[in-house]
Amino acid sequence: MSESPEIRLGGSPASAGIAVGPAIVIDPQAVVVPDLADPAAAFATASAAVSEQLGAMCETARTSGRSEAADVLEAQALMAQDPMLADAVAAALDTGAGLDAALQQARQQIEELFAAIDDPYIAARAQDVVEVTNRIRHQLAGVDVPDLGQIDVPSVLVARELTAADTAALDSETVLGFVTEAGGPTSHVAIIARSLGVAAVVGAAGIVERTQAGDPIAIDGATGDIVVCPTDATVDDFASRREAFEAAVAAADRFRGISVALGEHPVQVPANVGSRDDVERAVAAASEGIGLLRTEFLFLDRSDAPGEEEQFDFYSFAGSSFSDPVVIRTFDIGGDKPAPYLNIAEEENPFLGVRGARLYSQFPEVFETQVRAILRAAVDTQVWLMLPMVSTVTEIRALRDRITEISAGLTARGTRHDMPPIGIMVEVPSVALVADAVAPHVDFFSIGTNDLTQYVMAADRTNTGLDDLQDPLHPAVLALCERTVAAAKRHGISVSVCGLAAADPLGAAVFAAMGVDKLSVSPRTVNIVKAAIAATDAWTAEVMVRAALAAATADEARSVIADPAGSS
Repeated sequence: MSESPEIRLGGSPASAGIAVGPAIVIDPQAVVVPDLADPAAAFATASAAVSEQLGAMCETARTSGRSEAADVLEAQALMAQDPMLADAVAAALDTGAGLDAALQQARQQIEELFAAIDDPYIAARAQDVVEVTNRIRHQLAGVDVPDLGQIDVPSVLVARELTAADTAALDSETVLGFVTEAGGPTSHVAIIARSLGVAAVVGAAGIVERTQAGDPIAIDGATGDIVVCPTDATVDDFASRREAFEAAVAAADRFRGISVALGEHPVQVPANVGSRDDVERAVAAASEGIGLLRTEFLFLDRSDAPGEEEQFDFYSFAGSSFSDPVVIRTFDIGGDKPAPYLNIAEEENPFLGVRGARLYSQFPEVFETQVRAILRAAVDTQVWLMLPMVSTVTEIRALRDRITEISAGLTARGTRHDMPPIGIMVEVPSVALVADAVAPHVDFFSIGTNDLTQYVMAADRTNTGLDDLQDPLHPAVLALCERTVAAAKRHGISVSVCGLAAADPLGAAVFAAMGVDKLSVSPRTVNIVKAAIAATDAWTAEVMVRAALAAATADEARSVIADPAGSS
């Protein structure tokens, strides 16, 4: 296909699919914000204009059926007018900083707050802060933001980074896929790419310098493979990959509404959700309930915590949408100061600080309000309650006692409610290591492989330079997962996996082989995971698990999971 020597690079898989086409390279010009006579007024005008622009883009995206993009753009429109941003800029201006410096300081301050949140999807909102402040800087400088909605030739985008607004404007008919140097698989950009159904690879260092506009480029969004100026043989290879991917998607559609098992062991595939739109997508995918309802999305982009009735309405909607369990995780928004109404003390290492359930004693009213709403929603539904970021049996006992007291309060006021099953996220190694001691105090386990991997490998999941340490199929992580599953079986409680590893076909296979009861994934991948479980050979399941646990590296573990017969 190309006379130039092919260049092979790699990045992090962000959205499955194959794209081959000419490259459009985006390398934005530098923006200089001029000195202004009244910087406070200029900021107010610019932020209002950006909010209006993003609001218009949100409506366009929602009208065209791209609800994920619309949700992101709506959040960014609100962020542009958020008092937290305005207050941070005003404080910096009061110290004598110029407007550009004040914007940069405000961006860094708020970005760090969100980046510290103990949920990869919420932490990825730190990128929203960068995108919104950059748009405001463009507005102040009178520089247009590139309009990616005007691409009219089927192409592959190559960029240092793409904003969520950029991605929301993309037309999947003309944008075959994209590659960026920045970003991670849980970023908004990756989420939108998956909703558009286009291939995407992120964290591809050096891709901009090594690609020229018009260069042919091939990408595999499932493996992170990138080839610039591919040879004819490489193009044929990617064509074969595309055929295999399309065949897998077609095969997965056959599992819609069908239960699967590994041998005699049934494995349910519920969905991970964070909004009403997500719940509706899970219903459309015929998911077996909800394995993780992230309630943090109710608590952000607002000036106060959501009230009991607002939460009750959403939880009831989710619970009544399925006959299978709907697992509601209580809010997990730790960090320095993730919301304007939570005044959390600054910490040197927020990832190891007051987060998740550790936060509830500091904000008892917020926790109690949420628990009341969940207990009320549990009436006539299969709502379950899950506690995040717990480390000890002592914490679990205290939280269960508090939930019992809240239930007694509802009874005293004559409010209908039920006590749902109460479980925990297993994401801290201490819990996995003493899972047998923990199990008698909970009704179910849900293994959060994203955080568990981070803590086991001592590698900050937001640091793209440590991506090679973020594989949840590393034998050390698998050992703790196996230990947790075994304890759950001994004590007769349910165990699920709700991290990104559950959506990895190899991860789905090995967790099912371990005896996990549920694999909770995004609505779009529910039936793909069912297909992966159905394709797993039950006769080699025990060999697979034993060999993966005995492996020395993540790559070795993946090899034996992919070919357990070859390891026996």
